[in-house]
Amino acid sequence: MQNSPNRSQGFTFIEVLVAISIFAIIGLASATIFTQMNRSSEISEVRHQRLSELQFAFLMLDRDVRQMVIRPVRAVPEESRQYYVTNSRDLTDSDSGGLAFVRAGWSNPGMMLPRGELQPVVYRVRDNVLQRLHRPFVDDTSGDTAVQQLLTGVESLEVLFYHQADESDRWQTPHSLPDIVIVRITLEDFGTVERWLLTSGVKPEEIP
Repeated sequence: MQNSPNRSQGFTFIEVLVAISIFAIIGLASATIFTQMNRSSEISEVRHQRLSELQFAFLMLDRDVRQMVIRPVRAVPEESRQYYVTNSRDLTDSDSGGLAFVRAGWSNPGMMLPRGELQPVVYRVRDNVLQRLHRPFVDDTSGDTAVQQLLTGVESLEVLFYHQADESDRWQTPHSLPDIVIVRITLEDFGTVERWLLTSGVKPEEIP
């Protein structure tokens, strides 16, 4: 009895096409997953940077507000000098809300530096950026104004005052400070963020 001739064992053309298709699908899926992972990582990094920026802005606000002092500013009209904090967008020259006051804690041992120990501070919004401004002296408007860019993507800034269980949108109590400054910042990506900041800083004697 004759044996049938040996058939070469290999892949048919159809089998090769199927294998190539499977590898192509796996490769495409892997590339899609890798792209999504990279995109998620980029989004996470951007959000982390934004949160850090937001936290730093509120840290600056909290530090300044805690050291708010009773101190008239001669640079403003005389009838306004008995009010030591304001949220007027006109006085702060802001696009949307603002906050201006004088703070202590600006140490200058022996008056060695060309500035005072009290610091006039203004928070305002310009071109969707929250800015912090300060000058070397409280009553000298001729000095250079330092501008620090704190937070981008700001749609609006709202400042309210809380004192003795009452909330108000204007501070109109002369010769005193509010107990709490309420800051609401509306951001393009995070919406409205609100913080209640205590005014518990050192209060030097009023200067007439």
